[in-house]
Amino acid sequence: MQLKTIIIILIVLVIAVPTAAYSASVYMEPKEKIIKDGSQVSLWYYGYIMVDGTPLIFDTNMASVANNNLTYQKAPDFKYHPPFSPLNDTVGSGQMIKGFDNGLIGMAQGQSGLLVIPPSLGYGIENKSLIHKENTTGSVPVYQEFSLSQFQSLFSTTPGNGEILKSPIYGWEVTVLSYNGNTVFIENDPSTGQEYFPFSNVSGLGIEVSNITGSGSSTMINYYASVTNGTLLPDGAYISGVGPGYYYLNYNSYLVGKTLYFYVQIVSVK
Repeated sequence: MQLKTIIIILIVLVIAVPTAAYSASVYMEPKEKIIKDGSQVSLWYYGYIMVDGTPLIFDTNMASVANNNLTYQKAPDFKYHPPFSPLNDTVGSGQMIKGFDNGLIGMAQGQSGLLVIPPSLGYGIENKSLIHKENTTGSVPVYQEFSLSQFQSLFSTTPGNGEILKSPIYGWEVTVLSYNGNTVFIENDPSTGQEYFPFSNVSGLGIEVSNITGSGSSTMINYYASVTNGTLLPDGAYISGVGPGYYYLNYNSYLVGKTLYFYVQIVSVK
């Protein structure tokens, strides 16, 4: 082989080899697997809301969080649902709320972080017509008259003379004084200073009798409500705020209108 030909071959090799090595490094798979729309993600999480400055857990797939009520206080609607295993989510599929998927995009396998989700990207904005302002003080006559339909709507039963029932509004005993087929006369029978609970096993809404005034058919029971913000009631409502002399009874779903916080740990990304 001629010397000129050998020199040309060496020059080509010197140029070509570094170029090939550089090109290969450009197309190497990144060390971090980044989440994008359509990624299949496996993760651990817990979600919470803030109530009066306190974080309350409403959902988690982490046993260490679910089983620790001291460090991780629970929201009234928290549901304990073992077995605990990583959540598998296809980002953008609609499996999770939009804000959750949006927050995952750009995170990487092995990373952890906090997602902050406004109501518009969570469970929606509150319907104000479903929020009722209630006074914490009030009064009710000892003796009341109802039509049959009113009584049945309130007590969910047909009246019987002399029957003793629990008031679904106040929690104290009520006696059916008379029922003539059309009209029901009842007597409210609380004790002064006694606290009553309209809903069994719900201590966050109590009715305490201040005093009983008047006489005969004009006798009045004066009471005040003792309420705890965030209390979930069996009829689907919850107490969403407490102020001086009033509280809000909210019939929106519990997480509607709330900013949501999700701590996430990304296990894998595909």
